[in-house]
This record gives sequence, structure tokens and C-alpha cells, in this order.
Amino acid sequence: MRLQPADGGVEILFDSEEAGMLDQLVRQLIMLMESHSTTALDPDPLFASLEVGGSDVAPDDPALARLFPDAFEDAADATAFRRVTEQGLINRKLQDAMQVIGDLDWSLPNSTSMTETAVNITEASFPAWARTVTAVRLAIAARIGLESEEDHERLIDEEQTRGTVLVFDWLASLLDAILALGAASKNEGATGL
Repeated sequence: MRLQPADGGVEILFDSEEAGMLDQLVRQLIMLMESHSTTALDPDPLFASLEVGGSDVAPDDPALARLFPDAFEDAADATAFRRVTEQGLINRKLQDAMQVIGDLDWSLPNSTSMTETAVNITEASFPAWARTVTAVRLAIAARIGLESEEDHERLIDEEQTRGTVLVFDWLASLLDAILALGAASKNEGATGL
């Protein structure tokens, strides 16, 4: 993965394997969230604009529970809040993930090299990328029980989870790069550059 300036943002040059892996991870995130969604992404326009709906309890799936945690300690308050906000949260996360998939899909046929995929992240798409990569990392961490530095050290030493932890770490470096780009973009805008 390499970064370089591009029109209206920055271009990330992914190795073809990195682009394929990121594409698969984001598509899996979309499927996971759709499995918990109570409405289609494009329901009735009025209902969609309200984004009201949700379940009564936190999801059983650890990845979904991490992506959509209880907002309140009190069970009754958490349930009431989840009932009216969860679908809106799901829809926004789905839209973010679809933005990332769209950027990746658009880039794949336009790659100048068979070994690299160039993805342009603009100021407009930056938030979707940051939120989606964060969501993928949260889902991975929840699935393998990665909650602390001690867990990381233990899981990286276990053959069964080593590859997943390495992907988690690669996503951390991607997220760091995206956040640094966002900060640089804000600084440029503030100084008029």
C-alpha cells in the first residue's frame, strides 16, 4: 500500500491482493449488517427518511453487538433507544460501506497495472472510508475476542488466529493513513493551500 497525491484527494495504491481482500472484507461487513437489518436499504422514501426501527435487544452475534452496542446501561432505556435508532445506524453504515465498494469497484478496471489498484479517496469520501475500515476492524476484533493488547499478543502467537490479527493490523495501518490524510486535508483547507 502506497499513498500519493491525486486530484481532489489522495490516491492509495493497493497491491491487487490487498484490494481484493479489502473488497471481500467490506462485502462481508455489508452482508453481516444486512442480516440484522429490518428493512431494505431503499425502502419507501418517507420511511427511509425517518430511519426509524430496530430490535428490542442487542444482537447475539458478537460482531453485530460491537457495531451496535447498547447506548444506555439501563436495559429499558437501551431497548427504547435501540427500537428507534438502530435501523438508521445500520443504513448509514451500509451506505458508507457501499461508498467504499463503489470506489474499489470503479478503480479495479482502471488500474494501470495488473499488480496495483489505484483508489482515489476524496474529501467527500474520506468519512465513509474511515467509518467503514473502523467497522471492519471492530467486527474482526469481536469475532476473535481481541479486546486488549494482551489479547493481541496471545492471538498473534496462535496459529489459528495469526492471519486474522495480521489483517486487523494491516487495517489499522490503512486507517492511520486515511486519518492522516483527513487531517492533512483539513490543515490545507484551514491555511488556504
